[in-house]
Amino acid sequence: MAKKGEKYECEECGLIVVVDDPCDCETVELICCEAPMKPVKAVSKAKAKPKAKAPKAKPKAKAKKK
Repeated sequence: MAKKGEKYECEECGLIVVVDDPCDCETVELICCEAPMKPVKAVSKAKAKPKAKAPKAKPKAKAKKK
């Protein structure tokens, strides 16, 4: 049974389908390019670490004139 959010991909043309409104069917077979579409395996994407900001240059102190 397909679940909401599952993705299926056609190996022929690369079309990706996302299940938005699942049915109660026991077996789900989506056909594209005359072949059954395969479920897309979840790929965990590591969160990119934020780049460290370069420290701001401190303003130079003005020399006092006497």
